[in-house]
Amino acid sequence: MQLEQSDAMLHEDYCLARQPICDVELNLAAYELLYRNSANSTAATVSSPHEATARVFTLAFMDIGIDKLAGKHPVFINMTDEWLLKSDMLPEPAERIVLEVLEDIRPSPEIISALKSLKSRGYKIALDDFILTQDTKAFLPYADIIKLDVMACSKEVLAKRVQILSRFPITLLAEKVETWEEYKQCREMGFTLFQGYFLSKPETMNNHSKSDSGIVLTQLLAMLHMAEPNVGELEQQISRDPQLYYRILRYINSAQYSLPRKIESLRQAIVLLGFDNLRSLVSMMVLAGSNRRGSTLMPIALLRAKMCECLARKYKLSPAENFFTVGLLSMLDAFFNRPLPDILADLPLHPSVESALLSFEGMMGDVLKVVEAYEKADWESVEKSTFDKAILADCYVDAMSWADGVMGIAAG
Repeated sequence: MQLEQSDAMLHEDYCLARQPICDVELNLAAYELLYRNSANSTAATVSSPHEATARVFTLAFMDIGIDKLAGKHPVFINMTDEWLLKSDMLPEPAERIVLEVLEDIRPSPEIISALKSLKSRGYKIALDDFILTQDTKAFLPYADIIKLDVMACSKEVLAKRVQILSRFPITLLAEKVETWEEYKQCREMGFTLFQGYFLSKPETMNNHSKSDSGIVLTQLLAMLHMAEPNVGELEQQISRDPQLYYRILRYINSAQYSLPRKIESLRQAIVLLGFDNLRSLVSMMVLAGSNRRGSTLMPIALLRAKMCECLARKYKLSPAENFFTVGLLSMLDAFFNRPLPDILADLPLHPSVESALLSFEGMMGDVLKVVEAYEKADWESVEKSTFDKAILADCYVDAMSWADGVMGIAAG
């Protein structure tokens, strides 16, 4: 099945990415699916919006699978008037899908009737880039969510729009939130859902505390991604953090390993776990415990790291493990709310890794740069890169599946 899914992605040469949507508590609430068809094109264009939506549905619900793509979370998908009027073609389950009515769709009697029918079937309706007018107010009885672009107007105008729309029983989503300051302003205005790149940036805070446990873990990750990790050095590093020591022993003594006797020494645990399992376990602990938005950041960071590693293996770049490290460490500033150079100073990294992280230098820097562009759906930058678009799509899907699998283990 995996081969069939990958072949579909490679054959059609699609670009499909997902962007997280979080709630007020910064928990992951949903994903928006972002699409471009990059085949034989030099710009981020599609032959028709209707075709683009059709391909998103095909990829999400047939080739990849909605559970693999979004786990338990709902997905937002852009709709055209054609798709709204042909609602019998929409996939199930309806409760997993939020249909985004784009700003250029007019509330004709046919469209309003279609929305009423879709609501009755269980689909949620979101109004994208919505501006309330005498004409568009006809949408409001059928809307569950209204998305407002925070970059499209001044803060004063945005606040006024929120004030007016708050009178209706509709969830307000702020999109294109670029900074933490914007997030805080939108939260104070009354938004309860948020979408944008602010999540993957460090939050400006005073008196950053330096977590000794976090540094031990990040140093341990760097050691695990060396070409030949040393068991004795790993044991010594883990022993610096009693809580980490305990958690590893507890993990390997869990029922899933069905060991004939309890493991008592850390060295035994490391050998039995193996470097790959230990690397995944430490990755989870690094990201999950770092800050209050770890549950939303963790899938992004793991996906980024695994996609970097996948591209390295596809292009026979060695050692591929270093590319994983670059992808993972590239988000530590967001996790620990500290400048990345300060964090890297605590890690025994090779200069080539540091230069890739700080200035996108070298092949690792090139890979990191295109992976970041892909995850942001910056299709113009993806098109300009030298990387094969089909390979990028294939690696994205594989990395997404792996990252969500790791998240599932962490949640369990």
